[in-house]
Amino acid sequence: MIINKLGSLFSQQLKCSKKVRTKTDELDPILIIKPNQLWINNYAYNNAMDQFATYNLNNAQRRDEQSRCIFHFRNIQELHAVRDGIRNGNLIPNGFHVPQGLQGSIVAGTNNPVPIGQAYLVIKLGARKSEFSEDKNFFHVD
Repeated sequence: MIINKLGSLFSQQLKCSKKVRTKTDELDPILIIKPNQLWINNYAYNNAMDQFATYNLNNAQRRDEQSRCIFHFRNIQELHAVRDGIRNGNLIPNGFHVPQGLQGSIVAGTNNPVPIGQAYLVIKLGARKSEFSEDKNFFHVD
């Protein structure tokens, strides 16, 4: 059901979702990133998504089954630790966006005009039920 709702948004990126979802335990968060085409045209999208897939994992482990858009985490704390570690370590240059209201407080030229994409958080509630929402601040610097 969740994939049907999101599928119309970016169906090609969801091909690997079945593998990720079947490996997901109840209450585990899944991050789905709908890429921003403007960002893809200007930056190294695959390298950026590889950071989300492998950050703080042992060699050859990935969170995404090579999808580069759907990432499974053990818990919400791990999801936020990965996002914050990537952002704070500047591991994806120009990957995070400073909202318009805060742009006056940063050095000119340091802000990416667009975020990597849209982030959707999915929580598996059971074998056939999930809860999801867009996290509009996921790629923003606060």
